[in-house]
Amino acid sequence: MDAPAITLLGAFGVTDGAGTPVRIETRKARALLAVLALADGRPVPRERLAGLLWSRGEMRQALASLSQALYSLRRALEPVVPGLLVTDGECVALDRSRLRIDVQAFERCAADGTEAALRRCLALYRDDLLDDLAIDTEEAYAEWRSSEAARLHDRAASAAAGLMELWEARPEAADAATIDRALRIDPYCEAAVRVRMRRLASAGRQAAALEQADRFARRLDDDLGTAPSTALTGLRDRIRSGDVRPPPRMGLRPVTRRSAWGLSAILTALVIAVAGWLLWPRAPAIPAEATRLLVRPFLAGPNVDPGFAEGFGDDLSTALVRRSGLTILSREAGRTVPEGNEGRMGAIHVLHGRLRRDDDAMVLNAWIVATGDGQEVWAERLSGDGGDPRALRDLAVARVADRIGLALGPVHAPRPLDLPAAAVAPYLSALGQVRAGSPEATARAVAALVPLSQAHPGAAEPAAALALAYERIAFGADDFARVAGLHRLEGYLRLKVLLARGGVPHPDLLAVRARLALRRLDFDAAEAAARRALAIEGAHVAALETLARTQALRGDTGAAVATALRAIGLAPGASARGYEALALARFAEGDLRAARAATVSALDLARGPSLDMLTLAAAIEGHDEDRGRGQTAFSALASAVESLPFAAWRVGRVAYDNPRAATWRRPTPAEAAATLGFADPKARASLLAGLVRAGGGAGAPSSLPQPLSAEALRALLFGQEVVGETSWTVQQPWSQLRTKEGALVQTGAFGPLPAGGDGTSRVLDGRLCDSWVWSGAELETCQLVFPGAGAGRYVIRGEIGLFPFTVAQGARP
Repeated sequence: MDAPAITLLGAFGVTDGAGTPVRIETRKARALLAVLALADGRPVPRERLAGLLWSRGEMRQALASLSQALYSLRRALEPVVPGLLVTDGECVALDRSRLRIDVQAFERCAADGTEAALRRCLALYRDDLLDDLAIDTEEAYAEWRSSEAARLHDRAASAAAGLMELWEARPEAADAATIDRALRIDPYCEAAVRVRMRRLASAGRQAAALEQADRFARRLDDDLGTAPSTALTGLRDRIRSGDVRPPPRMGLRPVTRRSAWGLSAILTALVIAVAGWLLWPRAPAIPAEATRLLVRPFLAGPNVDPGFAEGFGDDLSTALVRRSGLTILSREAGRTVPEGNEGRMGAIHVLHGRLRRDDDAMVLNAWIVATGDGQEVWAERLSGDGGDPRALRDLAVARVADRIGLALGPVHAPRPLDLPAAAVAPYLSALGQVRAGSPEATARAVAALVPLSQAHPGAAEPAAALALAYERIAFGADDFARVAGLHRLEGYLRLKVLLARGGVPHPDLLAVRARLALRRLDFDAAEAAARRALAIEGAHVAALETLARTQALRGDTGAAVATALRAIGLAPGASARGYEALALARFAEGDLRAARAATVSALDLARGPSLDMLTLAAAIEGHDEDRGRGQTAFSALASAVESLPFAAWRVGRVAYDNPRAATWRRPTPAEAAATLGFADPKARASLLAGLVRAGGGAGAPSSLPQPLSAEALRALLFGQEVVGETSWTVQQPWSQLRTKEGALVQTGAFGPLPAGGDGTSRVLDGRLCDSWVWSGAELETCQLVFPGAGAGRYVIRGEIGLFPFTVAQGARP
């Protein structure tokens, strides 16, 4: 039996000696194993590992997270080969002597330099290092991964060039698959192109060889602004003049006679061949039914901003979907699906593009690759007015639709990019930054989109992109608020102002509305907004994810599973929220095993820790016979709570010298259970029971309460003062006074009324609806109120969190 293997080139993987995959549950545990595998067996200091993968909190917490990851690795690896991890109080090492690691074999072959070794080297280089193991929230790890990937890519490119130079003298020894691999590694490897030209010419395909030379010359000119070397142009000229011919065919006996039937068949075949050659289209048509497309992020050529190129590709995809009903895998999938895996993820074709500016013109090089055989089935250079990219987009949409065999329908509202020409390029650049998704890119997008949105308040696109950015600042990791220079509540308030404008519906805006409705457990509003988004764009992944979560929480688990799987299918390797919805649905069904698998996938794909999924994971593990699993999972939830945004504790005049000491405490099982909002009593009871067992909740309630009725809300809150209590997320004072007529005053910035102040209240459909004015806009949020833990205690559940309170004694005016 072979030794266990670790695969790092391309997609990460671990297999035992029999080739059976070994599952390592979390993304960071896999990344930790990869770092150790590339350390050449040397011990790595624990603080170095913690700084790479858990940089967002204090070192104490980071080291605790490292210990959890090491525990997870040992549990996965010990049954395969005991003792692979060697640890002490200071360092961690991996015993590589009992493993097969592809990077080790790759580097040995690259150093060997023989033809056989170089061929093996290229076979081992399946793709760039850890191309499916990005962790965007950890900058130190991202820099390490990028540096190591660049180093190994350079070695692969050198090996490819070396092998091709050996084969130039003996092109008959070359094989097409290895030449293709060399050009995938380095598209500018001229030696590989020359070997391919020699092979084609030697096979009697001089025209194809010359086409290779012309295509390579165009690529160099478009991408690098250079020309091929004299070695390639000289070879091209020799092929054109007939100096490079196929070898003579030996051993054929002369034909002395032919039957009449044989001569007729030969002549018929010749006529058919000539007619076929004359009538055959220059590029093969793509079957009309093959309409499942993956769009790769467009590349930026000379004089083009990378954000603009990505935004242009995104806008082109949107136009294709809305005008044809084409199924396009999600934008996130275009960034994350490894090259070569597109077919396994459901794509039939892959669209690539590269943009450049030539004086006043915008030039797009677009090409489509079939996933079945990896062949380029269409390529075209399109150009349009550089002052208005929409004309080039519309031309590209028409050409792509023509090649795929789609009928384009009329443009329905919202019209794609309904902006003045001068605003289109800045918007597309900002859209590319939003899609990039990092805190830095999001901050740049906000800076560009705010003036665009103010200048064009009726345009849906800038508002939708800005809403996505503000949503990240309000509810995402702390880095989004910190880098943008905004407090998370300010991000929330700005988001509410955008949504209050109304105007033309946009699927991204509708998806944001749906997610906000879900935060306040308004299932009807969430489902309605998600379905409106899907009516505009049927494959809108964010709307599908939100619809699936809504269905799961309200108890429609069959529909939730189907919707979640559709979202996951459209965003393979990228739909963390799709897996979240699937996990919630499976848990509500009582299938803890399936819920655990979906929860692990959701946590693995999330950009930052998801409190909802950590809560669900703790409940699932709490039901396990091994009590330690539940305790470990609940500790992970508590650690994530401790790492909630620092910026949350600086608003207006309120400031704290020690944010952690002032704000954090461990959640109780009942508090954690209240965050998910299952409508089904059985699901709520199972969630609470698992959390109690995991978190040690002695004296916790046996079930979660139902919200108060409209009559109970009026009697409890109007004409009364309420006093906020400490919670597991906020421990700062607030109080509210409501008159019987509905006037509202809040003291303290951290209550249900964001940033405090005055407002009005009413009861609508069993919800407490508070209205206030901020930045000139009238805003409203409608909240549920639940009985709390203990007599006289209650909890407001709104869009920005849970707020426990008591009612002050004595009625007020």
